[in-house]
Amino acid sequence: MATRLAKNFTAIAVDTPGYGLSDPIPGGYRGPALDDYLPPLVALLDSLGIEKAAFYGNATGAEIAHIFAAAHPDRVAVCMLDTAGDVSDEFVDTLTEGYFPDTTPRRDGGHLLTHWDMVRSLNLFAPWQFTKKESRLPVDMPSPENIQAKLLDYLRAGANYADAYKPAFYTAKHHLISRVTVPATLTRWAAKPDLTEVDDLIAAGLPDNFTVLHAGPTMDERLAVSEQYLIDHYLSSGITAPPHPDQIDEAAPRLQRMFIDVDGGQIMARVCTAGVGRPILGLHDPAGSSNRLAGLLAPYLGKRPVIALDNPGNGDSDKFISAGDISTESYAQCAIAVLEVLGVDEVDVIGRYSGGQVAMEMAAAKPGLVKHIVQAGVQIFTDDERGDLLANYTPSIAPRWDGGHLVTAWAIVRDMGLYWPWYNRTKDGVIQRDANLDPDFLDSRVQDLLKVGDTYQNAYAASFTYPMANKLATLDVPCLLIDWPGAASYDRLAMAKGVAPNCVTADMPEDLAELPSLLDPFFAE
Repeated sequence: MATRLAKNFTAIAVDTPGYGLSDPIPGGYRGPALDDYLPPLVALLDSLGIEKAAFYGNATGAEIAHIFAAAHPDRVAVCMLDTAGDVSDEFVDTLTEGYFPDTTPRRDGGHLLTHWDMVRSLNLFAPWQFTKKESRLPVDMPSPENIQAKLLDYLRAGANYADAYKPAFYTAKHHLISRVTVPATLTRWAAKPDLTEVDDLIAAGLPDNFTVLHAGPTMDERLAVSEQYLIDHYLSSGITAPPHPDQIDEAAPRLQRMFIDVDGGQIMARVCTAGVGRPILGLHDPAGSSNRLAGLLAPYLGKRPVIALDNPGNGDSDKFISAGDISTESYAQCAIAVLEVLGVDEVDVIGRYSGGQVAMEMAAAKPGLVKHIVQAGVQIFTDDERGDLLANYTPSIAPRWDGGHLVTAWAIVRDMGLYWPWYNRTKDGVIQRDANLDPDFLDSRVQDLLKVGDTYQNAYAASFTYPMANKLATLDVPCLLIDWPGAASYDRLAMAKGVAPNCVTADMPEDLAELPSLLDPFFAE
């Protein structure tokens, strides 16, 4: 809807706190109603310098919209409810029993299949957990890719995904919606599987400030009626939104998300501008995201400026590099472009595995930009190892109709911490370190892997085939290679030192809070 409205209006699509990319409600959700979600919306309008806005909401968004409009009519120009309805508490009690299963991450990864079953079944029954023939929906099953896109939203919200979802059912009430005093619309979409609750709301009688918009069965017709209403009633107002404020609080000593426009799309970066000195740039591994760099960068927050990037197609960056064009050099060019937009002319880099390779290509492509490189984990292989890795390391995790790819993704991530390579499940492949099988940790890594999808095959291939030994031997930027003793890649430090005596090697401290005592003298060279 936001994309459609952007042709004529300033359109702002908001992630509810705790969902999408929005942080949870400060202090946590207290429930059981939706009132906790109103102050963040007031704060958002204030930060954007917007006195009044048109509020459009569907499903949970519609319930938050009418609750907000009733509480803050001075901030709402028009309240647009898409297929809201009137439902009794008794019916909702029946409706929601079993609707919100426990999706707390489990060590065996079973919560992923719970998510898959729930999202898939939303296209089978209404409510999804019912199986009677009268609950069956006359709709086509979406593609596995479409189901996975929705599943990722559930995974982002985590085990508390029901915080706003469940109370929204209980605010679909005529007496609550009728409290809205500002101009308002209610969309009656002909293709809604069960129009009874919408018709019950209309039959109960809406205040005179409401307009019912009747929409045909297609999605285009559904959105068009709201768009046309705004064009007819508000386009001529001449009121424009103020300029957008800065994306981040420059004084805050924490990582904050920001989106940076480069040629081809947007790059998501976690940024902390508090602190002094040369910025530290964090670059992640092939299947990861900037989130995987949080521990390495945490000791520098508030002390030095910090920038951590999601590669194109990873994390929350746009996927604008085609699979065939993925290379260490293309990632490097993208990182250089981001720094140019930010006005940064020199950095020290901390790279995880392939992130260090990207830093070396940045140094070669733009001399003077990269002053020091810290590589946490070294990707250097023999020809035999490289061939074996290319053949076996990255099986397909493309979405499957049965959700089986989720089991594959979980098993890969789990065994990455148990064996090297992860598919060498023999005594010779055992990693001699404490295994991190914390379900929340594994869940976050699987989310990263599912976001990048099968292009992780290209990203790993670029890293495995990178001529690391030759590049290290000719590198003219100070380079520190570090790793944890016992880690799968720890023996690569000696291999790297053998081919590149100009590089320095060291053990990674177990307590990352001690990392600056190792890195600061190196950065000062």
